[in-house]
Amino acid sequence: MRKYLLLMPLTMLAAGCPVTQPQDTPVEQLRQIEPQTQRGYWLYVPSCYAADRDWPLVVTLHGTHGWDSSAAQIKEWKSLAEQQGFLVAAPDLRSVQGILPVLPGAWEQDLADDDKAILAMMDDVAARYRVDRKRVLLTGFSAGGYPLYYTGLRHPERFRMLIARACNSDIDLFEKIPLTDEVKKMPILIFWGKDDLSEIARQSWQAFRWLRYHKCYETRQMTTKGGHLRRPEIAWDQWQRQMGEEEGSRQ
Repeated sequence: MRKYLLLMPLTMLAAGCPVTQPQDTPVEQLRQIEPQTQRGYWLYVPSCYAADRDWPLVVTLHGTHGWDSSAAQIKEWKSLAEQQGFLVAAPDLRSVQGILPVLPGAWEQDLADDDKAILAMMDDVAARYRVDRKRVLLTGFSAGGYPLYYTGLRHPERFRMLIARACNSDIDLFEKIPLTDEVKKMPILIFWGKDDLSEIARQSWQAFRWLRYHKCYETRQMTTKGGHLRRPEIAWDQWQRQMGEEEGSRQ
């Protein structure tokens, strides 16, 4: 059963989740409309991009409306993308209701619609740019955890790793997802701040325990300093470590 974060600090309610990452990139983020679903998304393509090779892609899912957005997600990731050389795409989402309650049927339809929009957006980006389909990270922040788990666990063939950053989760949601062998082999990282919102910490632990109990042994958890913060740098570092370990094992 979903539990909503009704007792949030007043400062967070007033200011949302601020983007503290640098914004002085040499090129601007791009606003796109995916033609099949007509859903909007933000895209950052680093200034060093060239079509002579495939590029990693980060798909990042925003949190609750009013506290986070696809625009905020692209802003938090674009400096890293410029420095490290990867594409970032942040879709507009409908299912990210971490604060206000919604009818279960309507929420599940929003999740299904977001699932289609995320995959269609990825196809749209791959049609415009050269994407390394073996190096696609799906990550979510806060209420972005709902579509993160919904889409990531249903389509393990589309993502190389899932990273939940201080994310909401829902056991009822998990119970409806078929756990294939591909899902059980997928690396999943769940992390949150030691001083995070109590419900975020509880749901993060809940997601970790449920996945490990159901033999998703590549799932791991960690805590970091601070509260309910975005932390894209940690996600990128952990993803790069995972890619490095896999490349090393193949040599």
